[in-house]
Amino acid sequence: MRTFLTFLALFAAAALISGLLTYPAWVGIQSIADVPIHRVLNRIGMLVLAIATVLFLRRLGLANKETLGYGMSRAQFIRQLLWGFAAGALLMLPLTALFFGLDFLTLSPRFLDDPEQLKFVSKLVLLGMLSAFTVAFLEETFCRGAMFSTIRRESGLAAAIILPSLLYAATHFLDGKLRIPSDQVTYASGLHAVSALFSRFAAPLQIVDAFAALAMLGILLALVRLRTGAIAGSVGLHAGGAAAIWILSGLTVSNPDASLAWLSGSYRGVIGWLAFVWFGLIASAYWWWSGRATASSVIAQGIPSPQPSPATGRGSGIDNAKR
Repeated sequence: MRTFLTFLALFAAAALISGLLTYPAWVGIQSIADVPIHRVLNRIGMLVLAIATVLFLRRLGLANKETLGYGMSRAQFIRQLLWGFAAGALLMLPLTALFFGLDFLTLSPRFLDDPEQLKFVSKLVLLGMLSAFTVAFLEETFCRGAMFSTIRRESGLAAAIILPSLLYAATHFLDGKLRIPSDQVTYASGLHAVSALFSRFAAPLQIVDAFAALAMLGILLALVRLRTGAIAGSVGLHAGGAAAIWILSGLTVSNPDASLAWLSGSYRGVIGWLAFVWFGLIASAYWWWSGRATASSVIAQGIPSPQPSPATGRGSGIDNAKR
């Protein structure tokens, strides 16, 4: 638990430091491009958090590719990444079909009225994939890479799966956007943005459905990390699902008048109670299927149970899963 609390402290410190550095950085960037101050805050925060995480891992003697989930060959990593991406995109199809079937979503007028619909969709797909892979690599390296490895080393497998998943879900509701004109931005604006980060948690009932769904998705991603021994599959799965949601959000609008609209979700109109159930079913099926496949492979090849690794003091994912 101490390791998890350390990560929370690093997160808080990164937010505070970014609030202090945002205004001077924003002023310098304004001479090149007109960028919203909250975007500068986010980028500085991610950079500071990345540096702090690396320093923390070095202190533990765990600053290596295996800890971050990159401990496999490039060819194998890319193969798992692509399979994960395909799976993530395909797994969103049944949920999307259900949403249209229940009249939760309809095609947006912006898309229907666009004379160049193919260009509209192509741009949406390109931006969605770029955004999805960027976010997936950042979040998976931190949550299913650094956090998973270090928390598992200290507190065991269950904590390594659950605690990063809760933080992963929570980060989706941080709201530090400053909707003010550029000429009204001051040095204090960065700190104001930091103070507003957790404003959405003041009304927890408005986000509980999406929080539960995202936490369950985090658990699924952690199971993929456990079974494959790296984050390639979880990055791909994350990116595939995120790209599908991005594209769906750009092509549709929510229908609040649907009879069961409360099931659809408070996050992007897609992530809610139905997504929670769907992600839970997928996680359960994957855990059962991957466990059987692993056990069959071990028996067929006559492979003995793995010994605890010196880096973690614990056995492999197979060994821990049997416990």
